[in-house]
Amino acid sequence: MKILPFALALTFAVSAEGADFESLGSIGESLIGRAKAHQGFYKKTTQESGPNDPILLAQKPLLDMIKKVEPSVVFLVMPDADKKKPGGGICTGFFADALKELGRPSIITTNAHCVEKLAIGAELQVGLYTGNDNRPQMVKGKVLAYGSSSAAKDIAFVELVDQSLDRRPLPLWSKLDRGEQVVAIGNPLGMTFSVSRGIVSALERDRLSSSFVLEMNQSDVAVNPGNSGGPLFNMWGSVVGINTMIASQSGGFDGISLSVPSSYITLAMKQFKRTGDLKPGALQVEISPSTETLKLTVRKVVPGGPAAAAKMQADDQLIAVDAIALGGEDVEAAMKAFLTYVKYRSPGETVAVTVRRGGKDVVLSVTLGEAKPPEPPRPEWAPIPPKEKGDKSGPTSFSI
Repeated sequence: MKILPFALALTFAVSAEGADFESLGSIGESLIGRAKAHQGFYKKTTQESGPNDPILLAQKPLLDMIKKVEPSVVFLVMPDADKKKPGGGICTGFFADALKELGRPSIITTNAHCVEKLAIGAELQVGLYTGNDNRPQMVKGKVLAYGSSSAAKDIAFVELVDQSLDRRPLPLWSKLDRGEQVVAIGNPLGMTFSVSRGIVSALERDRLSSSFVLEMNQSDVAVNPGNSGGPLFNMWGSVVGINTMIASQSGGFDGISLSVPSSYITLAMKQFKRTGDLKPGALQVEISPSTETLKLTVRKVVPGGPAAAAKMQADDQLIAVDAIALGGEDVEAAMKAFLTYVKYRSPGETVAVTVRRGGKDVVLSVTLGEAKPPEPPRPEWAPIPPKEKGDKSGPTSFSI
């Protein structure tokens, strides 16, 4: 007996006329019998049947979604940092809905690593979609603010000099499930407005590297250099993340792409509204999560830093930062909450940190500074760093 792929068997069942079923024996006779009994029901499915073809209709929601969101994606060309002319790098950006958080209709969102070599206020070229994937309309834009290349803070804001050219803002959406279909639009290798599709492979990857990752979502959507800063969409056309990096041994796409979740874009907008920048704040301490005490413990305080000025000490246990409690059974979740809260505050902002010292709770008022020493540089397209032998626990401490 021949075993046929499902799609082929289905095609024969739909169109029995002229099909050779003799080699299938009783199975073939059964299929022919069914087809003849329902000749008025079964119809040939071909491209020639026109716009009402079932196969084309099944793709229509995806095609309509792409047409709707594509004009809101932009092509970014950075000037050379030394020569002050285009050619310094190519990335992607998109008009994100900023009305609720910033009181303005939209703001171009991209990755910090795309623009962080430029000064705030520096001009760059922004390509707008014209209906021709190969011929964007190039206009002037300027850098408003950027965070750092440390993954979850790898966010930057840009605006057009002529804001009358702004496009429809794209909504942000933070709920995702593994297996959910997603679409990326970007400019891989300079090929403008390129579309790729895949599924969400994993959520909340937070152990890719102890140096720079807070949280990333993983998908198998094909992205390459030039996709950085571009939107990752769900099937409703909402942005669920910023395509930021790939895990690769070859330097090209190996099937694992990583995106900053859209919830961090909202945090960045709130910070930008408060302070006008996206610089990550720092206490200048080293903190370690203890699975024994279920507390975050200060291991080291940098002399002369913000934490030292607030009288924070080694072995202090962190209980809360402002209104966020840091206790509970999941100490790693507490660590992530603490790191995120501090990184999305700017240097110069003050936070209240409650510590437990000698059995008593002490509230310290800490005015945040800048990270010192600077965080390790992150490669533009980061490979998965190797773990040491026997290391199953992930990173043991963080500097913040």
